[in-house]
Amino acid sequence: MSGKKREQVPIVLKPIARVKNNVKETGIRDWSKVVSELVFEPGFEEAIDGLEDFSHIIVLFWMHLFAGQEQTPLKTHPQMRTDLPLVGIFATRSPVRPNPIGIAVAKLVERKGNVLKVTVLDAIDGTPVIDIKPYFPGAPDTEVKVPDWVNKLQRYTLKMSV
Repeated sequence: MSGKKREQVPIVLKPIARVKNNVKETGIRDWSKVVSELVFEPGFEEAIDGLEDFSHIIVLFWMHLFAGQEQTPLKTHPQMRTDLPLVGIFATRSPVRPNPIGIAVAKLVERKGNVLKVTVLDAIDGTPVIDIKPYFPGAPDTEVKVPDWVNKLQRYTLKMSV
């Protein structure tokens, strides 16, 4: 590699698909019960060949309703619940972030042409999808550690969905 400095290329994102579902507003819900379709832009049908062999996919999406906010708070209470600790924005799944990129491991139900039907995707109708990747399970010895407030939040969410 030569000693020349490389110019930084601007970040440009183009949607490859759009989310289509019945969820029109943001909020807490049981996303496992929401069926979404990822409708791909023309020309991307070949790009999803082979995805139907996976049970789950990783979906990266642009949380368009939260884009362009003037100032992003650096700390927040998860889901704005003051009974949970004040933590840094990067320790939460809050949609209010410097770059409102969402990520979800979605269950792939079926593929029909340029449409993938999924569940467990926490994105509302019209959300632009910026990338898809197949989900590969992690190493069997991977131990996951989360703070106590995450378990409290998950118990609350489960109770709300019953």
